[in-house]
Amino acid sequence: MVRFLQLRYKLFIVLLVFWFLLALNFRIETIVAGVLICAMVTVATFNVLYDDTGYKYQGLRIRTIVVYVFFLFQEIYKASFVYVYNLLAHRYEPVIFDIVLDVDDPVLVGIISNSITLTPGTITIDTDTKNHVITVMTLAKPGTTAEELERPVREKFERLLKQKGDIK
Repeated sequence: MVRFLQLRYKLFIVLLVFWFLLALNFRIETIVAGVLICAMVTVATFNVLYDDTGYKYQGLRIRTIVVYVFFLFQEIYKASFVYVYNLLAHRYEPVIFDIVLDVDDPVLVGIISNSITLTPGTITIDTDTKNHVITVMTLAKPGTTAEELERPVREKFERLLKQKGDIK
């Protein structure tokens, strides 16, 4: 019973901290809503994130997460300027392509999928975590091959998360 409550309160505290960081508001309504929503999410994630034996996903090392987040923000800002230029140039068209990732972990597929969507000018349309396939829509020059479109995703996102020794 103690282990059961210990796992739940840790997740609850982490969720509540994120709630306050995102809300940046400490009015009573926000606090009550945050506590209620975080409690519901904590209860709902039992047998998804953790069970009686502990957490199911061990995750990445902190160093990998920090490097990845820094790199992601850098890519978001660079892509923003490129996207604005591409819109003004009118030489690009929307292209949809599939990328098969070389990672085994569905959480890593989800992280890469969300990173693609956060980058301006690219949208993840579908994510298949069982087959490790992401369907992406982006702006590209007419005639650009799928391999050319996949290369930045592989070099920017997949490479950082796939490094040997970084996965616990």
